[in-house]
Amino acid sequence: MKRYRCTVAYCGAAYSGWQSQRNGTSVQEQIESVLHDIAHAKINIIASGRTDAGVNASAQVFHFDTELEMTPRKWMGAINGHLPKDIHIMDVQETDHLFHARYCVRRKQYDYRINLGPYDVFTRDTAYQCPVKLDVEKMKEASKYLIGTHDFTSFNSNTLAETHNQVRTVYDIVFTREGNILKLSFHGKGFLRYMVRMMAAQLVEVGRGRLEPEDIQKMLEARSKTIARKNAPANGLTLEKVEYFEICALNEEVMIREFLADDDLPEGHTIDSLERDVSESKWPRYYVMTYRTSQQQLGIMSAISPEEGCIVEVYTETDRLRAECLRAQLQEWLIKNGASQSAEVKIVLKQEK
Repeated sequence: MKRYRCTVAYCGAAYSGWQSQRNGTSVQEQIESVLHDIAHAKINIIASGRTDAGVNASAQVFHFDTELEMTPRKWMGAINGHLPKDIHIMDVQETDHLFHARYCVRRKQYDYRINLGPYDVFTRDTAYQCPVKLDVEKMKEASKYLIGTHDFTSFNSNTLAETHNQVRTVYDIVFTREGNILKLSFHGKGFLRYMVRMMAAQLVEVGRGRLEPEDIQKMLEARSKTIARKNAPANGLTLEKVEYFEICALNEEVMIREFLADDDLPEGHTIDSLERDVSESKWPRYYVMTYRTSQQQLGIMSAISPEEGCIVEVYTETDRLRAECLRAQLQEWLIKNGASQSAEVKIVLKQEK
């Protein structure tokens, strides 16, 4: 069974969103139907997340498993040959089964585009046609209250019953302008339903003078499902980028993966330096061992050199046994990363956490 990772772009105007719908008008169903025609078997695809009706994507990512073997180039050509013109596969790569399009997401970027000029028929499906003048400087001031880790109960439509924890982290909101198009780029690990559109809507309200920048902080602190009910129009939103972290080994209970911003980092290292070392496959480099669900840290793996292999330092004897279950995968990971056949996987107890 092969696993393929795909990047797809689409204009969402004609679709009811990414996820399968009873009426058959989702982007997911369009792609799965094509895959069925190619493979003559049902193939389910799993994406980085859902986009709503009318929302666009420049780089949505999904994966699928199949017994039909073709080169990535042939897969891309075959799929695009049958898709409608408003959905297009941009890239296909064969990947291993440690990659998961939803669970391995490091961060996402959503761009919200606003046309500040006259109504433009050529951008009507990709930008909100704003009918009034906006104070962009006030919008920038207001956006600062949304950056960081907050309880975003007031800024999403997920009920507290279905999503008890509504704390999320927005790394940055960047404003850029090209001609009449104002672009708001939201960067975060993950977003709740309608979260980006609700943040964008309230920033537009600030720009229109209906709210003051400080009102955004009051809305956050209210943690209310009724205080910010407005959604910015879907056509202005585009899923622009999805970035992934590397997984070295995993089972149903634990994993060894790349460090993320919210982890306790090794002394003397920053998240930027750790990410750079992994992306450049530098030796030595560092990974973290965690529970698969809670992400509680259990230890650190040091990939020392192609000759010496790696050391997994764990905090308890129980964690050492958990790490032992990953030994075979780690040995494969070393070989895959250019280590010699004699390179060892050492698992030891760390004296202090």
